[in-house]
Amino acid sequence: MRSSRRPELSVDPTIFREYDIRGVAWENLDPQVCTVLGAAYGSMIQDQGGRRIVVGRDGRVSSPDFSRALIAGLLGTGCEVIDIGVVTTPMVYFAVKHLEAAGGVVITASHNPAQYNGLKLRKGALPFSGEDIQALRRLAESGPFREGGGHLMRDSGILQEYLSAVQERVKVERSFRIVIDAGNGTTGLVAPELFRQLGCDVKELYCDVDGSFPYHLPDPSDEENVGDLVAAVQEYDADVGIAYDGDGDRLGLVSDGGEILSGDLIVALIVGEMLKREPGTVVFDLLSSRALIDVIERGGGVARMAPTGYTRVMDEVRRSKALIGGEASGHIFFQDELFDFDDGIFASAKFLEALSSSGRTLSSMVAEIPPYCSAPEIKVPCADEHKFAVMDRIRECLGQRFEFVDLDGLRLEFEDGWASVRASHTSPNIALVFEARSRERLDQIRDLMMRELAECCAEEISSGVLKFEISP
Repeated sequence: MRSSRRPELSVDPTIFREYDIRGVAWENLDPQVCTVLGAAYGSMIQDQGGRRIVVGRDGRVSSPDFSRALIAGLLGTGCEVIDIGVVTTPMVYFAVKHLEAAGGVVITASHNPAQYNGLKLRKGALPFSGEDIQALRRLAESGPFREGGGHLMRDSGILQEYLSAVQERVKVERSFRIVIDAGNGTTGLVAPELFRQLGCDVKELYCDVDGSFPYHLPDPSDEENVGDLVAAVQEYDADVGIAYDGDGDRLGLVSDGGEILSGDLIVALIVGEMLKREPGTVVFDLLSSRALIDVIERGGGVARMAPTGYTRVMDEVRRSKALIGGEASGHIFFQDELFDFDDGIFASAKFLEALSSSGRTLSSMVAEIPPYCSAPEIKVPCADEHKFAVMDRIRECLGQRFEFVDLDGLRLEFEDGWASVRASHTSPNIALVFEARSRERLDQIRDLMMRELAECCAEEISSGVLKFEISP
């Protein structure tokens, strides 16, 4: 039942983001805040008719304290809490379905540096994001919360259930030599065991859980974090290297030739084999390479673009009943009754299935993907309170002169390349991405767009609203 119980402290509104809650541990996110968030979330879940909630955590130093505080808040509202301990984020999603829970929370800040922490939440089997998170913020700020006597259980058997479920859905008929770089995140507790059970020879790299991340940040989308994996693949003459982010919902690959492969190219590799067995739709985000579109169309599939943001890609996969969907950042989704969420370990197992069925080496598969040139993302600083207004101005200006796709950002299409301009949902920046058939053409497109943006946003640049630090 509802009571007059209200929060006894203020909660920093900046920790509530588009897809999750994230802050600096012991500064704007601490155990007291986690208790309030638990009370607010537990109240919301019960308002929707649920009571059972799965809780897990990553290996950060602050995560045990934050998890205990969150659970205390949940129990105070009368929830039934199942604590599954130190796990990957997708294992919490799996457990919500497997244990028929009404919600799930994982204490994690994913790939962020060690001083950060946060919460990712679910409402049933669906993401808890956008307006859900803002509703949680409003309730956490003012209450009232439910009151009741909760019940705590601990489940230490979810790992074996997860491993069995993955193996039921994956068929790997060749034995591979692989290197796994867990970046000291929680995938180190899961991935080596899974791939040994699938018959692989596994070399572990940074697979012990250490929330200080002593070797590199667990973010495979940044090539600086994959250098040790590249060296290990070459040293051990491995067939593939697999890197995961800190909580296991993203992945990256390194080929037997030492090439670093982004999420969209991983999707292309899987799709190339998948479409041989069944035709269907493939979803990709605004920032994905045109090479993926080429592979989809060459295989007789239907290419469908979605806005950037993993919940948006997942929604489009479900809406279009796509075979698979993915982002350039490494979130990958499958049309699967149980594993329909972004799970880097499951995606890497499905990749090995594709590599196995191809009968080829990874480098030979990569060689068949049409080549495109790209450059690292350019982030132009722009405060959160201004960035969407600046994007409206850019949309109005560039939309008059270029062919474009408008999906939560602009993708301007050229005959031999494209440019993306979008407001980041996770940082105070306008993000720019370019791709083209050749390095020369890439430079031309980039220079053209820099000139156009400098002209279009001259007023915002002169006033300091847009900190355009790169010369047009």
